[in-house]
Amino acid sequence: MNNTAAPHPPLAATILAAGLGQRLGGRPKATLQIDGRSVLERLVAALRGAGIPAVSVVMGPYRDQLLPLAARCGAHAVEHRLPNPSLIDSQRLALQAHGAGFPGHDLLLVLADLPLLGADDVSPLLSAWRQRAPGVHALMPVVDGVRGHPLLLSSHAVAQVAATAPQLGIRDWLQRHPEAVQPVPSVRRACVTDVDTPDDLGALQALVHPMAVAWPTR
Repeated sequence: MNNTAAPHPPLAATILAAGLGQRLGGRPKATLQIDGRSVLERLVAALRGAGIPAVSVVMGPYRDQLLPLAARCGAHAVEHRLPNPSLIDSQRLALQAHGAGFPGHDLLLVLADLPLLGADDVSPLLSAWRQRAPGVHALMPVVDGVRGHPLLLSSHAVAQVAATAPQLGIRDWLQRHPEAVQPVPSVRRACVTDVDTPDDLGALQALVHPMAVAWPTR
């Protein structure tokens, strides 16, 4: 009898960085710097440090600022041509690009406004993903009752969500398939610590002091 476990499908990651950052004065959140290093570069390093070499970045109106950062850390750029893409628009573009570029791969999807996310936050989710029960096609951390990121989707789920109506996003699919979703209880605050408002910026500065939190000067 062959007791060798079936190999896990390969995994690729996509960072959603096409938001307009309107509550932060119209700035791309992924360019925010902590100790001189952009959030985008920090996220790519976190994903690679957790063992995911293939990282893509969905970007929109701020491509001029984000393209050099993606090139610097060797991430693949996926560009919107929409002037004001919604989160659902970005999700669907990410799913389309993932399905075309990484057929048969599972997907790790993460928002670009999680400045403290590190490899130590991602690795436990990957372990849970590899140990999930049959029939589980989506997995995400839950911290103090709040769903966070990254979100993991099987290649099967990616194809199913991509096949839904264009106005529907990933949340709609998750709500319609609760039996396929595995929440993972976590104490990793980085999975839910985002930056949406000036108050969030102030809280982030307090958390990382004495490191500086600042927007790039050019």
